[in-house]
Amino acid sequence: MKEYLKEKAHQLPLTPGVYLMKDATDTIIYVGKAKKLKNRVSSYFINSNQHSRKTMRLVKQIIDFDVLHTDTELDALLLECQLIQQYRPRYNRQMNAYEQYSYVSVAVNERQLEIKLLNIPTKENCFGPYSIRRKLNRLKIILDSIYDLVPTNYWHQTFQKESAIPTELFQQELFDFFHNQGREPIKRIAQQMQEAAEKQAFEKAAKLKEDWLFLTRFANQNQRISQANQRDWQLMWLPCQKKIKYYLIYQGLVVATRVVTKQTFQKYSPLELAKKIMPKKPPKTIEHYSKQQVDFLNILYGYISRHPECHLENLTIEKA
Repeated sequence: MKEYLKEKAHQLPLTPGVYLMKDATDTIIYVGKAKKLKNRVSSYFINSNQHSRKTMRLVKQIIDFDVLHTDTELDALLLECQLIQQYRPRYNRQMNAYEQYSYVSVAVNERQLEIKLLNIPTKENCFGPYSIRRKLNRLKIILDSIYDLVPTNYWHQTFQKESAIPTELFQQELFDFFHNQGREPIKRIAQQMQEAAEKQAFEKAAKLKEDWLFLTRFANQNQRISQANQRDWQLMWLPCQKKIKYYLIYQGLVVATRVVTKQTFQKYSPLELAKKIMPKKPPKTIEHYSKQQVDFLNILYGYISRHPECHLENLTIEKA
């Protein structure tokens, strides 16, 4: 049987696509994407010590596979995500538990600033969702520490002094941080790190440096969501074999695509190209991304940032 699969994989083209691995009950147990289908799928059926235990268990259960061809590698990535969310294959871990993604709420309750992690977003002062569910607990701990939001004991809670800095300022700093319009929490922790080093509290300084690196990485990742939510229409294009494929994007999500010749592409402006594939009914404005949507957004903007051949342009389209 594996020889049959090996030969079937060998017949695949060196083009992008998605493959769906099936077991004896015809259940899809794994979905993967490939820039070159032939090479990627064939790698499963070659004896190799480099296979992980998980991959070896997967291969033992594969009875057949299907493939879906795509125009580009980006299309394969987006389709892979869609199929994982649809079929929930047991050997896929990433993008297979979006229900567990969380939102971050920043609110003032009885003059006390509070950061909460939520499964369901509130209408105001809420950010996300974030797929880094486990890391959000650490994010909350770090921000609570920076702004001294969690009293450490009953005495502190009952008799704590009023902060010289108004709560509204802290709240605005956090809003700006999650909106990707400021990095005051990172600056504050850098200052704490410097003060600890000057006092020769080197262990504390080292811990603060770890927290500083964590916040910096989070801010860079959060930039994708915040920038997408602040934009309405965008046009992105990239090479597609000897042609050009362009993508119409609304608030970070692809709503339409088209493949055209290079000559056709050069005839029109980005706005003119966008209008050719503009949906008749405008999409609804997204106040908060759903947990299912956020993976597609991360895939799209992550791909664009890693591939210089991708061109992205903001569009100004008048509302009807």
